[in-house]
Amino acid sequence: MTYTLLSARVLPELLEIALKNRINVPAVFEAAKIDADSIGRADRFFKLEQLDALLSATFAMADNPYFGLVVGRENHHGKLDLLGNLLATSNTLDDALEALLAYKNLLVPYLEFSLQRSATLTRLSVTPNTSLKFAHSRPHAELVASSLVAIGRSLMSGNLPLSRVGFTHAEPVDLTLYHEVFLAPIEFNCEVNFLEVESSILDTPLASAYPKYHQHLRLVANDTLQQLARVQGVAGQVLQILTQRLGEEETTVEAIASSMSMTARTLQRRLAHEETTFAHLRDTVRHERACAMLGNQRCDMGKIAEQLGFSDTANFYHAFKRWEGCAPGEYRRTHSSGIMP
Repeated sequence: MTYTLLSARVLPELLEIALKNRINVPAVFEAAKIDADSIGRADRFFKLEQLDALLSATFAMADNPYFGLVVGRENHHGKLDLLGNLLATSNTLDDALEALLAYKNLLVPYLEFSLQRSATLTRLSVTPNTSLKFAHSRPHAELVASSLVAIGRSLMSGNLPLSRVGFTHAEPVDLTLYHEVFLAPIEFNCEVNFLEVESSILDTPLASAYPKYHQHLRLVANDTLQQLARVQGVAGQVLQILTQRLGEEETTVEAIASSMSMTARTLQRRLAHEETTFAHLRDTVRHERACAMLGNQRCDMGKIAEQLGFSDTANFYHAFKRWEGCAPGEYRRTHSSGIMP
């Protein structure tokens, strides 16, 4: 599920990256063919295609094959605005990871994060869900991985031991900086980019935990996502409501239409005008949630089917086979990448 817009609040960090690395910011916007004034206000939004152009220009002007690692290792949860505060005020590292998965669209809607757990190891996989070229580049993969590690260490007072790191790109000639950043075994030519840690550290309490404020931040984050959805039309609003309600409330077209103060017929007509259907949007949300839940071995098929709103497990099996071309069990086995028992 891809949100096509981002809040302009993420731009200052991008500009800081360019300035700290002595990259000419006006030249970046000129190369990207973007008017900085048109997206420079914090209450405005900009398109993913514009982010693609800005990051592609920044990476090109850096003229450093290890630029992603250099920038990412200096990251910190305090630089992530609302998302960073959500992570920092979580009770444990595990809660912070769940907050990342729930609210990643505030910052990186073009990426999918999934957790795969076993009794001993937990893997966080990162997959681009877009055709935007920068998201599939080596510098971006290194930027995301090193940023996640740096942010995790900032939450854990500097102590976040990794078990293994994997990248989809080929092995570079010089691995010195990789070893300095990750301090763990590194693999290349993998199916997905991933970070692995021992599962036991996920229960570590965070020193910055603040449950009451965390709940307030969640309300703010939900409101921000709703603003993004409203800007993007009816389909965006439906996606947001379905994501929040799935597994907890009724997700029929009638129920969703009622929550949007319209009839089911009106909702279907407006979605048709945006060249989509309610069934397709609900399938999109169910598909994404199913893949994420299958990464957890402790989640049985019956529970997954129930959480996704299917009447029985058989209907879930049929739907998942339509989505992925294989049964849920086969998907779980082939996407466990060897860390599951």
